[in-house]
Amino acid sequence: MLLSLTTTCCSGLLRPISPPQVMAHHVHSAVMTPDLHQSAASLHRAARSPASMSAGGGVVPSADYKLAAVFLSFGLAVLFVPWLVGSLTLLLGILFLVQTARVRFVFDDEAFEVKAKEIDALFEDDSQLISSGENFAVGGENRWAYSSFVNWSPQHVPWARDFFPSEDLPVLVYFKETQTPQDKWDVGPGKWANSEEAKAKGAVHFFPCIASAAQLKEQFEARGCAKL
Repeated sequence: MLLSLTTTCCSGLLRPISPPQVMAHHVHSAVMTPDLHQSAASLHRAARSPASMSAGGGVVPSADYKLAAVFLSFGLAVLFVPWLVGSLTLLLGILFLVQTARVRFVFDDEAFEVKAKEIDALFEDDSQLISSGENFAVGGENRWAYSSFVNWSPQHVPWARDFFPSEDLPVLVYFKETQTPQDKWDVGPGKWANSEEAKAKGAVHFFPCIASAAQLKEQFEARGCAKL
C-alpha cells in the first residue's frame, strides 16, 4: 500500500507542467463562451466603422468639418476681395501711366492717327513718333481720315457729353467712322455699343482719354469731324 501511494505521488509530481501560453489558451477557451465571442466580434466591427463608442457605451457619429470650412472660406473671401479689387485698380493705373507716357494722338492735315514713342524715349518731349501697329479689333492702321468721321460725340447716351462720362471727368474718347471695311463695323466695341440700326452707320472706336480732352475736342471741331 505504501508503495502504491508513493507511486501515485511521484507520478503527480513528475507530470509535465504546461507552458503559460497553453494555459492561457485553456483559460480563454473556458471563459469565452459562444455569446461572448459574438459580442467581441460586434465590438470589433463597431471600432472599424466611422462612428466611435463613447465611454457610456453609445454610438458617437464622427465629426464633419464641412460647415466650418464653408464659413471659413466665405470669411476669407470677404477679407481678401478688397485686396483683389485694389490690386486690379493698381494694375490699371500702372497700365494707363505707361500708355499716357507712350501713346500720342496726332492730327495732321488729312487724318487723325494714334502713334507711339520709342520705349527708350518715353520722357523726351522731342522724341520721334512711330506707328502704333495694327488696330487690335479690326486690323489696319490706327489712322482715320477726317472725312470718314460720322460722329465723335456720344451725345446719344443721356449721361454723356462729348466724352464718357463727361468732359470734366473724361474716361473714354468715342468716335465712329466709315473708313473701316463695312463687314467689320460690328467687330469690337461696335458689337455691344450699337443697336442694329446704328451698326449700319459705321465702325465704333473707344480709347482711354490719356490726352487733354479739351484739346482733343478743339481739334475734332477744327478739322471738321462730323458730330451728331
